Amino acid sequence: MKTLEYFKLPKLRVQALALLGVLMALDIIISRFTVGTAFLQISFTFITGGLIAKWYGPLWGLPAAFLIDFLTNLMSGQPYIIAFTLVKLLSALIFGIAYYQREQLSWTRITVTVFLQLLLANVILNTYLLSVYNFIPVHSLAAAISSPIIWARVLKSAIMWPIEVMLSYAILNNKNLEQLRKDAFER
Repeated sequence: MKTLEYFKLPKLRVQALALLGVLMALDIIISRFTVGTAFLQISFTFITGGLIAKWYGPLWGLPAAFLIDFLTNLMSGQPYIIAFTLVKLLSALIFGIAYYQREQLSWTRITVTVFLQLLLANVILNTYLLSVYNFIPVHSLAAAISSPIIWARVLKSAIMWPIEVMLSYAILNNKNLEQLRKDAFER
């Protein structure tokens, strides 16, 4: 019945809840240091997102991702578009299902998870939403494939994929961070 544990909201102690708040605040701070244009941004929020997914799972990760996205958008002064929040929730769900309750994450698990997240969320959904909300005409699959925005985002994802995999592996399997998790959740 280990599968059902993914869909059971775990109770959090005060220390674990405080740690979640710190990770959410850190994610918001890291998101302020993105590099690039509106179409092509590079950020390292996948680190805090991965830690939240590994330690809290999808059921705490989804509300955390929603709050992070909402507060980040609120601070940016841009109009709030719920569709981008849904993409952020999809990413949190992918990471949460793949990483939750695993003390040691394998290279294969991280590589496949990051690939799925980059492909589904960044390349397909975010590119589509950017084209819709920025009035870039994409009437067919052929038009989408010939659009320069898709190739810029594919290139960005291809560059970020090995970087995200290596950093995620190093950080998510760090023994000191695992001890921090044990202190917050088990003591």
